[in-house]
Amino acid sequence: MKVFKFLGRMIWVIIAIIAVAVVTCVLLVSIFGTNIKTIKGEENTEQVAPPEPEITGAEMRVLFAGTTFWGRRTNTDARASELGVKYPFSQLDTLDRKNYDAWIGGLECPVTDNGHNKAEEENIFKFNCDPDYLPEAAKYFTAFLLGNNHAGNQGKAGLETTRNYLKQNGIQYFGTPKRTANDTRDPEYANDDPAINNCGIVVLPVRISLDNGTTDKYQIPFGFCSAHGVYGVPGEDYLQNMKTFAQYVPTIAMPHMGAEYKTSHDTIRQNLYRKMIDYGVESVIADHPHWLQDSEAYKDKLIVYSMGNFMFDQTFNNEVVRSAAIEANAVINITNAQLEDWNALGEKCLESNGGCFDDIVGAGLPKLSITWTYDYHGTTSAGNRITRLAPENEQVAIGQRLNWGAIPASLKISK
Repeated sequence: MKVFKFLGRMIWVIIAIIAVAVVTCVLLVSIFGTNIKTIKGEENTEQVAPPEPEITGAEMRVLFAGTTFWGRRTNTDARASELGVKYPFSQLDTLDRKNYDAWIGGLECPVTDNGHNKAEEENIFKFNCDPDYLPEAAKYFTAFLLGNNHAGNQGKAGLETTRNYLKQNGIQYFGTPKRTANDTRDPEYANDDPAINNCGIVVLPVRISLDNGTTDKYQIPFGFCSAHGVYGVPGEDYLQNMKTFAQYVPTIAMPHMGAEYKTSHDTIRQNLYRKMIDYGVESVIADHPHWLQDSEAYKDKLIVYSMGNFMFDQTFNNEVVRSAAIEANAVINITNAQLEDWNALGEKCLESNGGCFDDIVGAGLPKLSITWTYDYHGTTSAGNRITRLAPENEQVAIGQRLNWGAIPASLKISK
């Protein structure tokens, strides 16, 4: 009997121990269940933010176009055509605009409502371009160079009107038609911009690729500088502005000068353009001579001495109806944090129409590092003053004039 009583007590003790163990387990699961599930690899009920996607690539493709305007005889042809203001732009899609992030051109006329005076346009080359062409121009051009010998043809008021019309149509601009800091050839400009504002900020869209497979576009500010030297060599003030801009942002020089109707550059231009490279610009891409000229590499930077007439009304020989539009591909070294900061500056620059250089300097960001490669695309406007991609035989001839074969492979876009 004593044995049975002992066994009975032991059974109750065991049952009690089991009960305590069960209760303890239940409590442990209720208190530490989330951690136990995590250890076992089950779903974590806490929300953990995914890591920020990292940049795997930042690129931009830009097309630089030579002398451009839609005045004088081009305007006459357009007004007589069923296409109207679309006339001079009607075949630009042969250059595959959709494949570019931006187009930059040299606008060789003021844009005002002053109309046309044939005697002035033909005899003293006082140009004007009508503003109703701008919505068509804005489909292609991101920014225009105004630092040339015709942008001021309608005086100081006409230049301000031009700037306002470009703003209204979403086209950025840079450069000044002033020739020197003490410009006395045009008294109206003598006190316009005493410090020579030949450089400005142009905001360009950069394509960003991320490691999660997505892409996006960000607005990044770049420096663009004019150098109007049709009636003389620009002074050191022009070059110092380029040097200053190039210290903070990647900067392109687009001079407007050189002997007209010549097939190659001269020593004056070579020395000056090389000095621009020495002062830090990324490349020098010039126009004005109305003929296509040669190009060269200097310190592994591209210099194009004249792109020729991109959209112009001259037709008297084959030289004046062709050009080389220069394609530039930029591969940009940029981090996530830098991208956000530069994009914020780009947005500010767009709001201020490019008047944001002091903001860029004040931000203290490291200058962006870029690898540039280039190609050319020959154009023609022969026969009808409508700019279009040139045929293959003309492409070859344009490449030969550019001396493109002498440009090192490191500067060329891989094909």
